[in-house]
Amino acid sequence: MPEPTRNSERADLRKAVREYRYRGQTFGHAITDNEVEEVVALYDLYEQGRGAPCAELKGPDLPDSLRETIHAAYAKTQLGRTLQPLREMLFKGVDLCPVCGIDPATELDHHLPQSEFKPLAIHCRNLVPMCHACNHAKLAGFDEDGEGFLHPYYDLLPDLDFLIATVDIDGPILVVSFGIDPAAALPAGFADRLTAGMETLKLEARYQQEVNTYVASHAAALHLAHRAEGQVGVRRTLRLQARYETIAFHRNHWRPALLRALCAHDGFTDGGFAAVLPIQNDMLNDLDG
Repeated sequence: MPEPTRNSERADLRKAVREYRYRGQTFGHAITDNEVEEVVALYDLYEQGRGAPCAELKGPDLPDSLRETIHAAYAKTQLGRTLQPLREMLFKGVDLCPVCGIDPATELDHHLPQSEFKPLAIHCRNLVPMCHACNHAKLAGFDEDGEGFLHPYYDLLPDLDFLIATVDIDGPILVVSFGIDPAAALPAGFADRLTAGMETLKLEARYQQEVNTYVASHAAALHLAHRAEGQVGVRRTLRLQARYETIAFHRNHWRPALLRALCAHDGFTDGGFAAVLPIQNDMLNDLDG
């Protein structure tokens, strides 16, 4: 994902971190210009470390009231509140969750958890759009040693296929599993971290829940292709769809990975798909018309 612009970070801190009175008591924190720069220096440190956790990012030298007020300021990113523009900027151009590619991105995840790294609670590059399922499962995979989830903004993945699907046909059932290709030329440690992330987020199980409905949406096209050109036509249809969805989503989105695996499966393309995706004869006759 492209790195969000940091242009508004000082203005966001001044807007969101304020002192106020309620029922005769003083709350919050009156942030000074020097303190704004101290927090921005933590943002710089975060960027220098490419989002890796370290004790300094917890802001041990900042006043407690400042850390707590920044932490509380995250609530101001919600609709109609002071930091709504920050939220809108982060979600711009993001439809599906960038982690699972299944559900819409509707929540902001803190790459380093805000409960531990309070000064980073409203730092744009510590905030990642995600779906509800990924956001709430991700915290269990946080690792203080920095070997947890890849950073969506900083950990750049090479342009190669590393998510692989394995398919088989068991009678009328299409059996599919997903995993990270251990032979893929990924940067050191990435394969293990991607695999651990899939396990933490239970992505394989979530992909499998989507497979049957998704494959069924291509039933008519596969039957028509097989009637016209046999196995060659089925493979051509699957390759075309895989190319289209690679552009629409990403080459390591679960859909193109599945389509590539189906295309390479001789049993599926040579008529086996019909057992998984049966169409009644009268419907097939209608297709010919």
